This record gives sequence, structure tokens and C-alpha cells, in this order.
Amino acid sequence: METPPNVMLLDRTFAKSSWLRDELHSEGYLVSLCKDLEQAFELKERKHFDVGVLIMAKSLPPLLELERFILDCNFDWVALLEPQHSMSAEIRHMLGQLFHSVVDPNHLPVFYCLLGHAARRQAIGLASKRNVMLSVNGKRVISSSPCMQRMVERLEIVADVDAPVYISGESGTGKELAARAIHECSARAKAPFIAVNCGAIPTSLIQSELFGYEKGAFTDAHRRRTGKIEAADGGTLFLDEISELPYELQVNFLRFIESRSISRLGSHREILADIRIISASNKHIAQLVEDGRFRADLYYRLNVLEIRVPPLRERKQDIEPLVRLFFEQLKQYQPPGLKGISPQAMSLLHEHDWPGNIRELMNTLCRAMLMSNGPFIEADDLPFGNTDEPHRPPTLEEIRQQAERSTIISALKRNRYNVARASRELAVSRVTLYRLMEKYDIQRLDNFPGLSRSSST
Repeated sequence: METPPNVMLLDRTFAKSSWLRDELHSEGYLVSLCKDLEQAFELKERKHFDVGVLIMAKSLPPLLELERFILDCNFDWVALLEPQHSMSAEIRHMLGQLFHSVVDPNHLPVFYCLLGHAARRQAIGLASKRNVMLSVNGKRVISSSPCMQRMVERLEIVADVDAPVYISGESGTGKELAARAIHECSARAKAPFIAVNCGAIPTSLIQSELFGYEKGAFTDAHRRRTGKIEAADGGTLFLDEISELPYELQVNFLRFIESRSISRLGSHREILADIRIISASNKHIAQLVEDGRFRADLYYRLNVLEIRVPPLRERKQDIEPLVRLFFEQLKQYQPPGLKGISPQAMSLLHEHDWPGNIRELMNTLCRAMLMSNGPFIEADDLPFGNTDEPHRPPTLEEIRQQAERSTIISALKRNRYNVARASRELAVSRVTLYRLMEKYDIQRLDNFPGLSRSSST
């Protein structure tokens, strides 16, 4: 991803700066003009700069304050001097703190060359600070923030201990990625990693999904089916949104943890399953325990080791490297000519609180790529850059409803929209299925060409 260099131009008189600003713009630079140190300091705190340009006019800020400001910047400076400018010892000392100085401001090729070198040096320095700490299942965990570094260190520690792990964190922070990292760093890495989202499976199907069933265990059980627990034998079972596990099923799962054996639905035969359990939730399960909605004994069994995945708002220094990574991964969404993201848009990304975390950042960037018409993604291409309404991720209830609707449509398609057979597969009555179809605006059978209404019974 290419980003145009962002230049801070400091000139008290504006005599040459307006002309120079236009020249730099024509060369592809983004220029912010500052008339004094107070304005420059305020701008430095709000925006990212790659290089600074100092116009050495007769009227300079106090040299001591100017030198302190330049030393405080995390980018290099290039000075433009008039040939007749007096060179006192103080000025020569101050110029020694800069990347370079150009005596003849009319010799622009030399100036552009120096400016490009300083900007590239800044880019190389930023790149060296990025830490590609883990590569998990083809995905990279990128961060330079202390809180993420601590989390990765803890992941590596708990991976060596074959005990249940509970991962807490907001929606979209990457809890499943953390679980996969634990699995891939553990002695079970070559065995299966089975992920189950407890909030995306209808309540009536969770038990059969986890424990499996025998042929004839219930209507439409035409063959034996292996459950997720049995499929994870030797490896890791990841239970995402464990807080959504039905209360009446929690005692069955607790029994499995204690005995390490299960019985498929419709069978009394015990089957041993050697698995490691990793669970996760974006809710405070301790509060659910107090409210009587989650079993305390199960919570203590699951929460032997705990990992907290920090939200994106606590690691905003990772936004730019994540954007660069997603820009590379989402190339299929890039229109021709799109080179990167403008500093103004990047600044807006840093100002956003990201309630949907990494998932929201990826979706935002994908949408911005599709909406962008110029060489760079601009602030107006971002969903929160041109609207007064707050941008929020979907709620858990919205996600659950979307999953339920998708499950019903899939069952209807598998059964050629035969409602009777679909209702038996979903373990609900036909009346309930019709009610759900109406709730989610799923078209009835007579709206599907080629399928007769009489085939629904």
C-alpha cells in the first residue's frame, strides 16, 4: 500500500511557503502549513507526519524553542536557506539537528531528493517497529502495543499447559485467532481444532451437535453422526460464546469435563474423548453466574487459565499496520488505480473508537475500497466520515437472528422447500417453522417457481 508523504511546512512569513506548498502538491506530497511553533505543536499531536520543511527566513522563532520542537518530533526535517542568510553559531548548531539543509531554494531537484530520502527513512523506521509476532492458520497477528505483546507472551505460556483456557474479550477482537494460536503452539497442534459457536446453533440442536447421535435416536436420524466433542479427540475444542450454552445442557457438559467421556444421543455406550477445551465469550460470565444464568461449577472448570484479548481502542498504534495488512489481503476489492489511504482518512481511523474492533476495521476498509474513486481512500469514503449517525457493529441478538434465518433457509433448500421434512430436521413443529418463516420474511413455497404447493406436506 502506498501512502503519499505527509509534510509539515513551517514558515513564519508565508513568503515562500504558499509557492512551495503548490510545488510539493504537484509532486504528490500532502502539505500542512504552520505559521508558528504553537500551531505546529498542536498539529503534530493530531496528525502523522513523514518529514518537516523549515523555511529559514529572517524572522525565526526563538532558536532554543525551535530546536526543542525539532528534537521532539519523531520525523526528520529539511531546511531551506537563502544564500545570503547569516549563519551564526546558534543557527549552525540548530541546523546540525536536521536531516539536511539546502542553501539554494530554487534548486528544487536536490531539495526533492533530500525530502524523499527523509520520508523513506521515516517509513523504514515505522516498518521496523511493526512486530509480526504470530502466524496462525494463514493469518498474521500484528502488533507493536505493549498490551498485545503481553497477551502473546501469555498465549505461549498457556499453550504449554494442557489445561482449560477461557478467553475474554469484546466481539471482533480475535478470540478465535487467539484460541487457534494456543492450539498451534501446543503439543496438540497436529490433531484437530474444532470450533463451535454456541450462539449460532439453535438451542434444540446444540446437544446433538456437541455429543452426536445414533441412527434412530430421533425422527430423521437416518444415520449415525459424530459430534464435535468426539471429532476433536486428541486435539482442541473451541467453544465460542460459551455464555449462550443452554443452562439445562451445562450439567451434561460439566459431566463430560469431569469424566472425559460422552454418550451419543440414543446410546448408553461411553466414548472416551481426550480433548483440550478452550472457551470464549464477550460477556461477563462471572455476572451471569451471580444472576443464576450460568453454572458456577462449570465456569470454574472452564476458567482455569484466562486470556484477555484487548479491544482495538486500547491499541490504536496498531491501526496503521493492520490497515496495511488488510490492504494487502483485500486486493480483490481494490478498484484500478487505488494506491493507498490518505493521511486525513488514517487520522479519522485513529479517532474512531471501534466498538466492533478488528472485524469492524476490516469491514470498514473493504467498504472504503469499494467506495473510493481516487488514487487514495479519503475521509469521505469512510462510513463515519460523512454521517452524523454513529457507526456500530451488529448486536448479539442481530447476529443470532441472522444465523437462525440462514439455518432455516439452508434446511428448506436441502429439503426442496418441503416444510414438513425441514421442520423435522430442525426439530421444531411445522407451525413453529411457518411462524419463523414469516418472522424472517422467508418466502413460502408457492412463491418458488417449479415447486408445487402440495409437496409441502
